[in-house]
Amino acid sequence: MSLCPTPTTILVADDHPLILRGLSDLIRGDPNLEVLATCTDGLTAFEQIRKYRPAIAVVDQNMPEMSGLDILMETKAAGLPTRVVLLTADIGDADIVSAVFGGVDGLVMKNAAPDTLVDCLREVASGRRWLPSYTVAVAIDRETERRNRACDLFRLLTHREREIVALASRGLSNKEIARSLGIAEGTAKIHLNSIYSKLNVASRASLLAAVGEYLDLLILKS
Repeated sequence: MSLCPTPTTILVADDHPLILRGLSDLIRGDPNLEVLATCTDGLTAFEQIRKYRPAIAVVDQNMPEMSGLDILMETKAAGLPTRVVLLTADIGDADIVSAVFGGVDGLVMKNAAPDTLVDCLREVASGRRWLPSYTVAVAIDRETERRNRACDLFRLLTHREREIVALASRGLSNKEIARSLGIAEGTAKIHLNSIYSKLNVASRASLLAAVGEYLDLLILKS
């Protein structure tokens, strides 16, 4: 007499109740998968991962309290055994790269065919990763190019000038920038003029247009 295999336990998290219900019903259609818990925000999802230790957590990238990427990073940092599948309708190249190198076990786009999620969960349950190779490869290429362009751009600026660009991007006035950095307002203006000259821009608006795509990298380098 053969014994029935123990179902793989799944936590599902999405902040849209209708989507959450649909995902749960889809997963329950496979007798080898068991929905252990559902939740509608990221913080609750992570707390339930810690409490119930599901085999796999299917988490939406864009949720209140904690994003899917945050949940991935916290789960890995805590040494929890739960594998994480990121579900998303729209994700940027930088987040894809962070997820891949952060150890995400699966990545599923919401516009994929319904069976894709179940196929992904079967693969992940067997210990393999499910990553759309074309999407990941393109994201890594584009993000690498973006980072190289950012390096070329910010190599022109001093550490102080990068600090000022970061503060200007937050909408601070010259006086507020000066106060934040402990320098005279006139000195802040001199630095801004130097930045404009190096980056070949003429105003704050054109400055932000020139560096806006790279601000996350600028702040990391400052």
